[in-house]
Order: sequence, then C-alpha cells, then structure tokens
Amino acid sequence: MTDPSAAATAPQPEAQPEPTIFQHLGGAPALVKLAEAQYRRCLTDPVLTQVFGTEPRPGHVEHLATWLGEVFGGPDDYTQQLGGHGALLRHHANLGLTEPQRQRFVEAFLAAADEAGLPGDERFRRRFAEYLEWGSQIAVEVSQPGADTSTDQPVPQWGWS
Repeated sequence: MTDPSAAATAPQPEAQPEPTIFQHLGGAPALVKLAEAQYRRCLTDPVLTQVFGTEPRPGHVEHLATWLGEVFGGPDDYTQQLGGHGALLRHHANLGLTEPQRQRFVEAFLAAADEAGLPGDERFRRRFAEYLEWGSQIAVEVSQPGADTSTDQPVPQWGWS
C-alpha cells in the first residue's frame, strides 16, 4: 500500500511556458518566407507599387523578417542591428501613405501568410491580423509630411493577449 502523503510531496512536472508567436509561426525561417511573399506582392500590386516601386531594394526582405521576429517575441536583432523602433518609423517618414494603400498592404500580408504556410489556427491568425491593422495604422500616421518619427520606445512586443 502506498503512503497517501508521499503523492502530495512528489515533484510535479513544471508547466511548459506558452510558445511565443515567433515560435508558434515557425521562427526566423518562416518569417523570411513570409517577407519574401509579402515583398513580391508589394512590387507587383498596382496600389502598392505606388509606395514600393517595382524594383527590389537590397535587404528589404531580411529587414522585414527581422522586424517581425522581434515584434513577435524572437531575438532583438532589429534593435541591435538595424536601429530599433525609431529607425522603422523613420523609414516611413514622408511617404504619405493612404488608407487604400494601408488596406491593400494588410490584404497582401494576409495572403502572403497563406502562401508562406504560416499556421492557420484562428487564435494566431486573429493576433497576426490585429498586429497588421495596428502597425499599418501607425505607418500611415508617421508617413504624413511633418509627422514626428522620433521615439525612445522599444520595438513593440506582440503576444497572445
């Protein structure tokens, strides 16, 4: 017969922490695929070529993937190597983005997520779409002529809640 008090003192397995969105979507390799699919759309879509042009800029895919990685809980490489949140805001300065361009950008990003094979679960897709809506609205705001793009804020962290 076993001692009932022994069960109460037996070590319990530790609960595993919930994966970050970065881990859930497949990490850096998945974000590179996503960035490639998104940027290809930006260079061919008639609404988005007004912003991106039709010729690729070196490093754009890698920078986008690095930004998204940091936002979704991966390494802080965008901050350490590319200038952090302020640098991203400055990249959008004076572009004069419009609401139709913002909407098309989000639509293209969601299609790119499908193409890149990102997870299709409702929770992830909802959080991903919420980030795109939120971030693209900020991009429109800071892209207007004379907008303040200075910040000392860190790269925003986008999690499950």
